[in-house]
Amino acid sequence: CRALDVVVEMDRILRPGGWAVIREKIEILSPLEAMFHSLHWEIRMTYSQDKEGIMCLQKIMWRP
Repeated sequence: CRALDVVVEMDRILRPGGWAVIREKIEILSPLEAMFHSLHWEIRMTYSQDKEGIMCLQKIMWRP
């Protein structure tokens, strides 16, 4: 499945205040970061070592 499909489903399921922790290769985390920003998630922490990284995100309440 595509990363966009997973991100959209996570956004649908998690309530505001919910957390997600993603561990993946750097080349996959970079586009995910842009997707989560567009959905108004806050990236609380990123860490990378070698070719792998971890990203901690929190879904926030926002109004258009």
